[in-house]
Amino acid sequence: MAFREKRNHRYKKGLYENPRIDSSLKPLLKKIGIPEERPFCPDPFQKEALELCRFYDVLVSAPTGAGKTWIAIQAIHGMLAEQKRVWYASPLKALSNSIYQEFCHEFGSPYCGIITGDRKENPDAPVIVGTTEILRNQLYDAMHEGISIAADMVVMDEAHYLSDPDRGVVWEEVLIYLPARVRLLLLSATISNAEEIAAWLEEIRGQPAKVVRAHERPVPLEMLFLFPDGLLAPLGGKRGLNPKIRKFIASGGGKRKRGSRRVDFGAIVRILRQFDLLPAIFFLKSRMECDRALLLCPRAPDKEEIKEKLHQEVRLFLKNYPHLQRHRQLKYMLESLVASHHGG
Repeated sequence: MAFREKRNHRYKKGLYENPRIDSSLKPLLKKIGIPEERPFCPDPFQKEALELCRFYDVLVSAPTGAGKTWIAIQAIHGMLAEQKRVWYASPLKALSNSIYQEFCHEFGSPYCGIITGDRKENPDAPVIVGTTEILRNQLYDAMHEGISIAADMVVMDEAHYLSDPDRGVVWEEVLIYLPARVRLLLLSATISNAEEIAAWLEEIRGQPAKVVRAHERPVPLEMLFLFPDGLLAPLGGKRGLNPKIRKFIASGGGKRKRGSRRVDFGAIVRILRQFDLLPAIFFLKSRMECDRALLLCPRAPDKEEIKEKLHQEVRLFLKNYPHLQRHRQLKYMLESLVASHHGG
């Protein structure tokens, strides 16, 4: 659906009108900031996975942000050094686009291509990024034509999609039909049955499969709750749910009433900015909601050093992609420092 500019939104009166933080949050907020720069040193699990994937199929199970993509990048460098080809499969078009940009910067644009339902660029490159469905379709085509897929390694990102009731079959088919000669690197969030999956891979592929695990998140997750009156509090307490939130739910405060007005994303952004909790990502259930939320965000305060850096990056980007100069969402990114990011 086309992006439409409308700002005649109505909000619930008094929503988030008294921004404040629960006293128990103050120690946590003091810890937030940019850590000191230190030389990069791979974690033991990264070194182990990188060594193993030279000889075996490997399943890496590690928390989000632990550095799984680094393993893939280093493995791809090794494959390129041997003049071999790599297929990097991700579940989402938006993620494929992001990975493609990262890989172009890392390996150089001539070495990278992308194939999704919407884009097809440099499809003969030695490193291809695309959705898992496209990889599955290429395997179908190769089997139909009696040839082998043009890849020496396949990296499957977000491999925990194997358990997805709707799309997991695509991951299964790729793993079943992928020739045994093609080395396999699976990157997954923490899963409990990694050894079971590895045993299944060995059974269907006839190749040894190794499991590499990491358990600790580099940056711990802290869950907060924003009350309608503007109070920001921890989601959890000493014994499960925060008692204040439990009381709020018991009083019917968590129910969505018929005819209730839109969430005021602008007010939420202001609260996050007030307590130095930006940047932030809003996860919404549809492309339309992402685009609508963009319209609800206020102009960012005049922090010239931030805006000037963004404007420089945008000018360089538009020089490479001039057709985006007329993009209807561009002004919101420049004025509000907010962007809508999805597969559309």
